[in-house]
Amino acid sequence: MVHWTGENSSVILILTKYYHADMGKVLESSLWRSSDFGTTYTKLTLQPGVTTVIDNFYICPTNKRKIILVSSSLSDRDQSLFLSTDEGATFQKQLIPFSVETLIFHPKEEDKVLAYSKESRLYVTSDLGKKWTLLQERVTKDHVFWAVSGVDANPDLVHMEAQDLGGGFRYVTCHIHNCSDKTLAAPFAGPVDRSSLTVQDDYIFFKATSTNRTKYYVSYRRSEFVLMKLPKYALPKDLQIVSTDENQVLVAVQEWHQTDTYTLYQSDPRGERYSLVLEAVRSSRQAGESVVIDILEVRGVKGVFLANQKVDGKVVTLITYNKGRDWDRLRPPSTDMNGKPTNCKPPDCHLHLHLRWADNPYVSGTVHTKDTAPGLIMGAGNLGSQLVEYKEEMYITSDCGHSWRQVFEEEHHILYLDHGGVIVAIKDTSIPLKILKFSVDEGLTWSTHNFTSTSVFVDGLLSEPGDETLVMTDYGFERSPSSDSEANKCFANFWFNPLAPPDDCVLGQTYTSSLGYRKVVSNTCEGGVDLQQSPTPLQCPLTPPRGLQVRVRGQAVAVRPGEDVLFEVRQEQGDVLTTKYQVDLGDGFKAMYVNLTLTGEPIRHRYESPGIYRVSVRAENTAGHDEAVLFVQVNSPLQALYLEVVPVVGINQEVNLTAVLLPPNPNLTVFYWWIGHSLQPLLSLDNSVATRFADTGDVRVTVQAACGNSVLQDSTVVRVLDQFQVVPLQFSRALDAHNPNTPEWREDVGLVVTRLLSKETGVPEELLVTVVRPGLPTLADLYVLLPSPRPMRKRSITSDKRLMAIRQVLNAQKISFLLRGGVRVLVAVRDVDTDSQRPGGGGGYWAVAVLFVIGLFAVGAFILYKFKRKRPGRTVYAQMHNEKEQEMTSPVSHSQGAQSPIQGEGFIDGDLDSQTLGNHSGVVLSINSREMHSYLVS
Repeated sequence: MVHWTGENSSVILILTKYYHADMGKVLESSLWRSSDFGTTYTKLTLQPGVTTVIDNFYICPTNKRKIILVSSSLSDRDQSLFLSTDEGATFQKQLIPFSVETLIFHPKEEDKVLAYSKESRLYVTSDLGKKWTLLQERVTKDHVFWAVSGVDANPDLVHMEAQDLGGGFRYVTCHIHNCSDKTLAAPFAGPVDRSSLTVQDDYIFFKATSTNRTKYYVSYRRSEFVLMKLPKYALPKDLQIVSTDENQVLVAVQEWHQTDTYTLYQSDPRGERYSLVLEAVRSSRQAGESVVIDILEVRGVKGVFLANQKVDGKVVTLITYNKGRDWDRLRPPSTDMNGKPTNCKPPDCHLHLHLRWADNPYVSGTVHTKDTAPGLIMGAGNLGSQLVEYKEEMYITSDCGHSWRQVFEEEHHILYLDHGGVIVAIKDTSIPLKILKFSVDEGLTWSTHNFTSTSVFVDGLLSEPGDETLVMTDYGFERSPSSDSEANKCFANFWFNPLAPPDDCVLGQTYTSSLGYRKVVSNTCEGGVDLQQSPTPLQCPLTPPRGLQVRVRGQAVAVRPGEDVLFEVRQEQGDVLTTKYQVDLGDGFKAMYVNLTLTGEPIRHRYESPGIYRVSVRAENTAGHDEAVLFVQVNSPLQALYLEVVPVVGINQEVNLTAVLLPPNPNLTVFYWWIGHSLQPLLSLDNSVATRFADTGDVRVTVQAACGNSVLQDSTVVRVLDQFQVVPLQFSRALDAHNPNTPEWREDVGLVVTRLLSKETGVPEELLVTVVRPGLPTLADLYVLLPSPRPMRKRSITSDKRLMAIRQVLNAQKISFLLRGGVRVLVAVRDVDTDSQRPGGGGGYWAVAVLFVIGLFAVGAFILYKFKRKRPGRTVYAQMHNEKEQEMTSPVSHSQGAQSPIQGEGFIDGDLDSQTLGNHSGVVLSINSREMHSYLVS
């Protein structure tokens, strides 16, 4: 670790560590200090004669002279801090009763510090570490925040995410001088998801998983929490906060259909309502399961972002100057660095840049911008139709991306000095170097400088803090060790002045240390001690390992993907110094350990995918062996459960009940099914069961899904009928590309089709049920139900007429709706022989009954006709006959009765689902219909 303490300071601190891979811990560290910009270094001795391991050091952001070193002993028994108020010239040791995981300085008051311990406790000090007070236990790491100046009324307020006694997590606040269970405040009453709390500028964010789905909440300037209203069909799997500048929130959402891309949404000033900014922004998973999204906020100019969009497998770079309202490709330069034509012309060729940040904190990252150098952007990329991973030519712009120039053919580390007036560049390569380049005219021309007489391996660049600095340091090492006695040497130099390196700054891989051993309690030796004689060394007999145990710290054997799992291995008996431990964590990780039970250090691991993993540890020495086994369940918390079943079924017709679960956890979820009034549920490991209903009526079906300690429930009512008809439907192919295959979307499309058919034909909505099937291609079934009981003759005729009218408007292509982007989707009858006349339940009997009744009606009409001359009332019958003809006449077949088309554009989710809010960028409905008379009377 290298740190330049502050502006107008010549002090540089370098912390080096020797990490023992087998033991999994740091055995030695050294702290070097320079007070002359790195020209000379002095090794600091904190405790003469005592091996002190410095785990980390922290610099106060408001007073760089104040430094805290976090120290630990090899036995991990004594934890201490070393405090300095003079930039590390002197240190004062301070013992503490806990193990520090991380320190958080107050953003305004230099002596106030929060300490997060390895035991998940939160402590506070108001005197730079001399006295500590426990604030809260069971706090989530990295989710603790000081008060925000200008937003929180009290600067001593602390926001934190903490676990309650029931195992859930809460968002709580307290003041550092009065923080107890009685004084804790809970700004949000309900539980929150673990590791979701974020406090940033004017906003507070977290997510909370309820019975149906995960919901994201926001509070603006500490007002009441409200739902973040994303578009209805966004259905986020993950949400990352990109920016909260200028009273707007920019979020990246990974939606239901995305795997390696995110969608950008921009909020209103309160962070509540969001609109689409950019789709398909590339993302990647880094070490530790952190997500890197290819979007970069250009520093120095507000509202400017760069983003890499991935479409059809190709990645292109886009830029916006108005926070995402408009995006453009990067204009390519007409000539290369040598003045030759690039032959790269839009729209077929543009400039594309790598936006991912470098893993090394001491290099600039692939694209470099700076607040004090507005308009200056420098990055690695290529010219062409898309971004190419292995091409890393360097390009620069001084007008914030309007025009670009090529400066290098290979990637370089970049450092801006003096408001960008000086640009320093050194090649990013694995071979040793001795030359760096610099420019004083915004990259138009470059000069070279030999910063050392012999080539060295460069790790990075570092500048003195401050806007106008012309002082910098580059650092690395001269050569790899060629013998056991030769160690690496680090170097550093400031601008134009080669430096003399301090020796032994980095410990080589060949470094060895002597370890002391003590006799453990489990060693048993026969024979006593004769105090009258001189002690004689006896060789203890080698004993095999016995009582081997492996467990998860905290006793939980159900964890989440990406969560740290600490495996502890214990051994009750047997020799431990000569025992080797073979560890298999079940997901491909295998390792051999020594001294595993002696050091007591846990094995830290993360499982990436859900599943059940068999963890085994085999302890073996020449006397024997023992084995311990543990099964770990890795499952994601259930976010949403939806019971999917055909809403209308026939008597004794087999029907599938399907539970759609997000996320799916195969082999880890138990489903409980309640059908009707039964109190005894059916249990299954499969998310689908088949059943039959023996009686007509409404039957309630309920399902519960249990995975670990996460349980969700959903319920629906099935209508069991003995008579109904099914009309198979199909859609234009364009709908498949916009089908998220989610229950809510299918329900809404079904309701839209039902309303369009009802409006076009006059059939009451309650007699039509459109069910969109899961999967692709997008298909649907229209269920035509019988009306309430009426005279048989009238019902049969109107029922037959309904089917005729429905098929007529479908065949005439009069049912359509509009998708986002102006794509019109047509609904038509699906031409499938097996489905086209498929009855539901007793539908076949209904069709026969209709024909029978029609026959009876014909016979009756004929009989009446025969007798009408002999009986009075002929006029009455004629009137009835005319009324019936008017009732059966369909205006669909008479063009003169048609009105002009109505273009009533709205959104599918505008009034279909009041529980889901948003700016509705999902499917848009455009009704292409006629204003009809209600020509069917039912």
